[in-house]
Amino acid sequence: MGERYEDYAVEPDRWSTGYRSPRERTVSYVVLVDGRVVDTWYEPLTESPWLGDPRVEKVERLWRHEPPPKKEVAPWRATVDWLEHVVGGPESLDQLTSDPLPDEELTLPAEAVGDGDVVARFRRSGEVLDGLAGVYFDGEIRTAFRRALAAVGVDLIGGRVPEDPVQAAAGVCWAVGRANGVLAPAGRVTQKVLCAQLGLASFPAAKGRTVARLLGTPQPPWVSRPGTLPDIEPLSRTDLLTSRTRREIIALRDATVAAEARAAAQRQGSDA
Repeated sequence: MGERYEDYAVEPDRWSTGYRSPRERTVSYVVLVDGRVVDTWYEPLTESPWLGDPRVEKVERLWRHEPPPKKEVAPWRATVDWLEHVVGGPESLDQLTSDPLPDEELTLPAEAVGDGDVVARFRRSGEVLDGLAGVYFDGEIRTAFRRALAAVGVDLIGGRVPEDPVQAAAGVCWAVGRANGVLAPAGRVTQKVLCAQLGLASFPAAKGRTVARLLGTPQPPWVSRPGTLPDIEPLSRTDLLTSRTRREIIALRDATVAAEARAAAQRQGSDA
């Protein structure tokens, strides 16, 4: 990679007889009569009337130019970029741990105070999410549900036109469940099963995407999920990821570090 034509100590006439060295520029004359070649001759450019003619210097001799070498991209780079987006940046990826999420109670945001309708809707959504976690998931998912509801609940069920608490809970379940790979297609729990549990005619996946957008950060245009990795929803935060999800991310992170180290060792060995 990165070799140029000039790096080869090979004279061009070794490959093609009649090919003059690039340093010996010549002028070729071709005489045509009725379209037929009747004579040809050559003379050095330095001895021809074309020397100094500006048209000569404008001629682009494309065969002399090689395309610039493509920048080598490490095969694990796409994985690293994706993992950094999932957890919220390179520093978060480097410092990621697999400690379990603690058992937390639902914390109401400052906008939800007193005993009014907003608090009632919050608590209803929290009860729905706790029920889903108890039937299909675990305590860590329950904590992630509660944290996500506290983060986005004001936008969903605290406005002038509040959402139905069950619909809001389903949206939180979709975003958090997809972020941890426990919902289909990465997980075993399907939207059909959740609809039956919640008594919904159809699952509000669009609401789930709204929750994911409120929780997370936009995906950079240069980042995409490698096809070999699970289809999860990136929220760019670690406080909603279970210990199992973070262990899987850590394993992928360490695998990319090992692959990079092996590649570096191979390069050093080839240079020695």
